[in-house]
Amino acid sequence: MHRRRQPRRWGRSPAASAPGWPSRGTPSGWRGRATTWRCGCGAATDGHHVAVEFIHPVIVGKRALPAMALTNDVATLTGVARTQGFDEVYAAQLELLADSRDIALGISPDGQCRNVLRGLEVAHGRGLLTVALTGGDGGEIARSPAVDHALVAHSEEPQVVKEIHVTIYHILWELVHVFFEQPGLLDPEVVR
Repeated sequence: MHRRRQPRRWGRSPAASAPGWPSRGTPSGWRGRATTWRCGCGAATDGHHVAVEFIHPVIVGKRALPAMALTNDVATLTGVARTQGFDEVYAAQLELLADSRDIALGISPDGQCRNVLRGLEVAHGRGLLTVALTGGDGGEIARSPAVDHALVAHSEEPQVVKEIHVTIYHILWELVHVFFEQPGLLDPEVVR
């Protein structure tokens, strides 16, 4: 039986999230698809930005990885919104496309985006590693048991939150590549 981890919060220990990674979806354990799914509420272009960083790395020699922003397909978004409601636009896509070897990243400037939360809930239910970037106090998303790692930019200013999120996802991108280049970094005997 899978034991539930407490979500990691930005601002505590910078390495606090590392021990949780080996049990679910570690970069060193990525074999096969490992697609990273992006959801965004008021941050759709951030989802696109993160996806393109993984698909087409700008740094020579870095490995391209599968990633997709769930905001890319306007026909799907509007069709799902019309028939199931806007809260389901990411959840419906993840239900059909996601695999337990994937990672879901939700981005919400205030942590209150219901569609991002629903997407992360579905992703978690399908066994994906779930990561949330939020602002403010983290909102409902950061407090959700469906979120494995919550990184909260503690600001009420949307511009500040966005700048912090951009920095965070660039750091995460770099860490993924460090873990690929040094595959044993997250092994249980190394991370204590």
